[in-house]
Amino acid sequence: ACPRPRARQRGFAMLLVLLMTTICIIVVSELAYQNSLELLAASNVSDQGLIEYAIDGQFELALSHLLYDKKQNEIESEGDDWNATSNRERTEGEVALSQRVFDESGKFNVIRLISGNETQQARAKEVFVRILDAFRENVSVDKLKGGDLDVSDAEDIADRVIRHLKREGATGQVPKPKTTPANVPLLLDELLFCDTAKSSRIMDVVLVDVRVDEDTASPGLWRYVTCYGAGKINVNTAALPVLKALFSQPGDQSYAQGIIDRRRSAAADAGTGTGGTGMSASGTGSGSSTSSSEEGSGNPFKDVGELTDGSVQGLTQDVMLRNGIDAASELDVKGDHFSIRIHAATERTQRDELYVVERAKKADATFGFRFLLHQERTDPLLEIRDDEASD
Repeated sequence: ACPRPRARQRGFAMLLVLLMTTICIIVVSELAYQNSLELLAASNVSDQGLIEYAIDGQFELALSHLLYDKKQNEIESEGDDWNATSNRERTEGEVALSQRVFDESGKFNVIRLISGNETQQARAKEVFVRILDAFRENVSVDKLKGGDLDVSDAEDIADRVIRHLKREGATGQVPKPKTTPANVPLLLDELLFCDTAKSSRIMDVVLVDVRVDEDTASPGLWRYVTCYGAGKINVNTAALPVLKALFSQPGDQSYAQGIIDRRRSAAADAGTGTGGTGMSASGTGSGSSTSSSEEGSGNPFKDVGELTDGSVQGLTQDVMLRNGIDAASELDVKGDHFSIRIHAATERTQRDELYVVERAKKADATFGFRFLLHQERTDPLLEIRDDEASD
């Protein structure tokens, strides 16, 4: 007969079993965890592929709308098809897409700060300072974050931007390819290198949209300033802060709203100086409009001479002169440079892409596009309420 195992031996066997069971559980758990990570990685790769194809398709749609509008007429306005609300949100399979198109000619071009004669450069600096001083004045943001700039801050930033554009003592700026024309920034983000005091990176927050609280966001300077285009401001798409900045006399800045009212009025209302479709006063600069843009309604200016033809109540040549506005050299009613911001998201991942294109005539007299910029963005494109973007 076999001897019965002793109690100590039985206890050791039990411990061995428990140890092996614990090891097995750990190994199986680790394998399961690794497997879940691999599945998640595979899902992310799959989602990235879906997002890439969806963004490419949305981008082509945006280009087609820009070409369609060019065929309709030479004038660019906020009521055109490329700015229609219906073109901004759609779903492609599992991907939710959001698109915003901005007319870069509706913004102030920083190249004006260093181009033209001394009088033109001084005038450009005045306009730029007024934009900096006013574009966030009604939004309460901590000053250390660059939310509320006063005139002295604005003038300091303008001086630093000018020195940077002229490459006066600039260090550490983004290297320029040999094909880049002299004194032209490669992209607007380059203005980060002409920041103000080293202790406060104001431009980091000034340039981009900023979340103030759960329900409020503040527009970034990029909505009102550009480095693309011919330098003239399109009065049919310019945001209210940009139009206000054209007027050096504070009492005359109300004409900026009159310009917006005229371009949004029904054609039959032209000459009354009133009217409007209820669209956001920020124009394409805020990335918002109403259904009137879908219908192509409104009464955009066909020539800058119409600014003083009586359709904007009280705006005359004398008003333009006392504000130093040279409509022929500063203003326009069209433009061919556009930025296209596309946000794509699935349940697991998301991506923001920015494109800048120039609509240009080809050798066969048809229109195509020159691609000036394509980059993935990390700063969010926030929804800006009409009253925040336009006041």
